[in-house]
Amino acid sequence: MLSICIPVYNYDLRPLITELINQARVIDLNIEIIVYDDGSDQSFKNLFAELKTINEVRYYEAAENIGCAATRNQMAVWAKFSNILFIDSDSALPKNYLKKYQPLLKSDILITYGGRVHPIKLPSADKSLRWKVGKKREDFNAEQRRIIPNKSFMSNNFLAKKELFDKVSFNASIKRSGHEDTMFGIELEEKGICINHIDNAVTHIGLESNDEFILKNRNRLETLKLIMSVKQNNKLVKKRIKIIKYYELSKLAGLLPIIRFAYRKTNKAIEKSMHSKSPNLWLFDFYKLGYYSTL
Repeated sequence: MLSICIPVYNYDLRPLITELINQARVIDLNIEIIVYDDGSDQSFKNLFAELKTINEVRYYEAAENIGCAATRNQMAVWAKFSNILFIDSDSALPKNYLKKYQPLLKSDILITYGGRVHPIKLPSADKSLRWKVGKKREDFNAEQRRIIPNKSFMSNNFLAKKELFDKVSFNASIKRSGHEDTMFGIELEEKGICINHIDNAVTHIGLESNDEFILKNRNRLETLKLIMSVKQNNKLVKKRIKIIKYYELSKLAGLLPIIRFAYRKTNKAIEKSMHSKSPNLWLFDFYKLGYYSTL
């Protein structure tokens, strides 16, 4: 028995639900699918109306956008079964996806991450930045992720025991999407809970445009700044989050004034360059460090 939780915001997840139901029937797995719409536009809510007629689906709508962290916490509370699988709505499943997770349902492993990959080819030119970041920075197999298991966690595709959320929950103070999964992995590590990794990656198909992804990263950095105002003395946070590690090293070296100056002079040009077919990720790293240093 498995509770499958899918947070959704302005994305048509109906094909994903159909695939999950079909895969579950093949392996005779009893599932419930909890869909939590975190404030989608009315056009998407109209599409989701048909979900209410599917026996396996429990559909909820948030009165207002409460954020990814609070959404996941709430779905964990609603889940009826002891095993909970979280999947992002903009995912395409591999063959035998549920079958690969099935042996873990009877294990005592508290949390397992399955991974994420991106399309083999660039879907469209206006998504080059998100696609390249995904291919170069996120598409790691289980062996690679096991090197630093809790650092390699993302919340897009993981199986957890319901009891885990009695010990650790997502930080609901993080209202916007950004680092809630990073902090979840860190808190698990602080409590001595090691994340298990397997090769059962979903494909991330809902790629943001270059402009959307740049804005999303700026929002993530603003969220991170708020997190660091509380976690400023947390050594593990400084060790696990790359941008913080670089920021602290730059601060020690007295380079922050130079970085801020260079960022203010070049940020528009860098943003423009990020729209190329193959954007320079090191330059994007500098852009993020520069923006963070000005906050």
